[in-house]
Amino acid sequence: MYTLGIETSCDETSVAVLKNLKVLSNITISSLKAHKKYGGVVPEIANRAHLDNIDKVLSLALEEAKIKIKSIDLIAVTYKPGLIGALLVGLNFAKALSVALKVPFLGVNHLYAHFFSPFLNYKHRLKFPFLGLVVSGGHTSIYQVNKIDSIKTIGTTQDDACGETLDKVAVNYGLGYPGGKIIDQLFEPKYKKEFSFKCGKIGLNLSFSGIKTALVYKKNELEAKNGKLNLDFKKKLLSSFQFSLVEVIVKTIVEASKTKKIKRVSCGGGVIANSFLRYRLKQEQKKESIDFLIPFLEYTQDNGAMVAGLGFYLYNKTRVTSSLNLGAESN
Repeated sequence: MYTLGIETSCDETSVAVLKNLKVLSNITISSLKAHKKYGGVVPEIANRAHLDNIDKVLSLALEEAKIKIKSIDLIAVTYKPGLIGALLVGLNFAKALSVALKVPFLGVNHLYAHFFSPFLNYKHRLKFPFLGLVVSGGHTSIYQVNKIDSIKTIGTTQDDACGETLDKVAVNYGLGYPGGKIIDQLFEPKYKKEFSFKCGKIGLNLSFSGIKTALVYKKNELEAKNGKLNLDFKKKLLSSFQFSLVEVIVKTIVEASKTKKIKRVSCGGGVIANSFLRYRLKQEQKKESIDFLIPFLEYTQDNGAMVAGLGFYLYNKTRVTSSLNLGAESN
């Protein structure tokens, strides 16, 4: 079965072709460069980029997969959450293809698609129940997945997402946008406890706005005393910062595993690409006997392959499809 996956929730225009769970192609064009000077994603720029790129990405995905568009059996598309204008580009494109090709289409939640990404290319076997951990630029959430169509949110950030916090701190420290990769590259374990920073946590819910503000205040305080901070000193601050972020996420997901008595955790989202977070999850896997399923790096960012993968699962297990009346949902 050939599934076409379409993802346009934020700044990546992505189309993938899967044969069952084997990824034949996964083509993504990002508008990230156009957003850099603004320190974050500008919705109107993202929307226009999707309109410009969607046809091109589809053609490249079909070419790489070496199939004709008439071979597609199912179209899966992100319809929530995300930027409303961006979502509408992908959703309306999927509807048009569905009508033209006379094949079913299915709208999926791209956050759920993130924690199904470890199952692509059969890296891990799908087995229920499991916990889903999504850590990205816009979301930080924990889910209990009892069945493919039975998913419950059991913990989430109450304010900024983890990735958003990394980006905002990096911009404030003059390191540019996006910030997660830059801070991860600067991270040095020897400085992880150089400064004491804390993230908010109540039960399985998290808060990152406080630590973001603390980093800004600490920088201002030190610069008022010593002048502009050099990169080496910023490295000490940011290493302690990243350590605190990672530790609260690891602590919370381990707590969720113990509380729910579920020893399997499927992870996804852009921040799952963070090298220290991946290292810590592997450490906890040995220590707590929790099976952390971590996707290949190419499937951590928003991408069409994960959308197609979840669509394939849902359709084959439930035969559910979406109506042409399906609307985009920002949240």
